[in-house]
Amino acid sequence: MIFESNNYTSENFSGVSIEEPDLTRKKFVKCNFDESDFSDVDTAYGCTFDSCSFNSTKLNGVKFTNCAFLSCKFKFTDFFATVFEDCKMTGSDFRETDCSIIDIIGGDWSYTNLRFLKFEKKEFNNVRFWGADLTGCQFVQCKLKECEFNQAIVQNTSFLKSDIRSSSISELDISSINLKQTKLDLKQCVIIAEYLTKGMFSPE
Repeated sequence: MIFESNNYTSENFSGVSIEEPDLTRKKFVKCNFDESDFSDVDTAYGCTFDSCSFNSTKLNGVKFTNCAFLSCKFKFTDFFATVFEDCKMTGSDFRETDCSIIDIIGGDWSYTNLRFLKFEKKEFNNVRFWGADLTGCQFVQCKLKECEFNQAIVQNTSFLKSDIRSSSISELDISSINLKQTKLDLKQCVIIAEYLTKGMFSPE
């Protein structure tokens, strides 16, 4: 299928194969892409997906740049070699999806649902996780540079053996985070020390 129009609302694209190598500045509102196949799409630039469903969708190998996925649902979505660069993902839900092979380059992931996901040996630079639900989320041996975690939900969140220096943790419930063997900068150490002195945080 090729998208001949630039705007679509409440369309059902479930189960279709997208045969357009480059998607540019398309807008989709409340569209259903469940079980569709984007494998033939190489790049998507400046596209907006608002309140769309991508359950069991194949997004293999697609590079999304400056795209917006607003309050979208991704359940059992296939993200093999998928790249999100400077994308706005606000309010999107990634429950029960394997995101371990996604490459995230910058962007706004505020208020996303990333519960119980695992990222291992990944690099995150300038990613905004403001208010995201990171309950049970694991960042293992990751490098997180200048990322923003303010007001994120971090119940049982782990940064095991990760480098989070220069990232913001000032508005987090530090007592709920696993920081075992985590690399911290001086400012972060001061924040943790304040928790220690208040008796709110106990190290491993």
